[in-house]
Amino acid sequence: MGAKTDTRERMVVSAALMLRERGVAGTTVSGVLEASGAPRGSVGFHFPGGRAELLSDALRWVGGLVSSRLRAGVDDGVPAAELFGGIGAYYKQQLLESDFTAGCPVGAAAQEGYGDADLGPIIAEIVDEWTGLLAESLTRAGREETDAHETALAAISALEGAIMMARVTRSTRPVDLALDLVLPTLAA
Repeated sequence: MGAKTDTRERMVVSAALMLRERGVAGTTVSGVLEASGAPRGSVGFHFPGGRAELLSDALRWVGGLVSSRLRAGVDDGVPAAELFGGIGAYYKQQLLESDFTAGCPVGAAAQEGYGDADLGPIIAEIVDEWTGLLAESLTRAGREETDAHETALAAISALEGAIMMARVTRSTRPVDLALDLVLPTLAA
């Protein structure tokens, strides 16, 4: 049973890593199998829904990682600006370490899969969760709920766009600019 779980987990992680570099169209079953070292029959066994189920699970997994970090920060009372700044720093590091090939898997999937019947709702759910958690941090600090939600959505939008532009320009400057503009708004 342990080997099955390990194979499935390796496939999900491999798909998430491919999504961040290649997007939805470039994340293929054969690529995931090769990257994870899983045998071909693993797809049907672990993902009876095929590629759509594999990509959905990869997005849920990676979205959950960010959500967990946000939740822990909110529960620990970390100010929204510090929490968001940490996420921005993480993506800057990923961009630099990957020579600008690795972006945010959810952002990459959103650019292509927003209208996909399987992936679109999952992407929207993840973005809503991230927005809600960042907004919760802001409301705990005294912000009015509607303002907190709109500010959180603008912050996430700015960072996702900055990650995309950093990949295009091969520079972390877009992320720095986005953080320079957003962090004071989160701290206000």
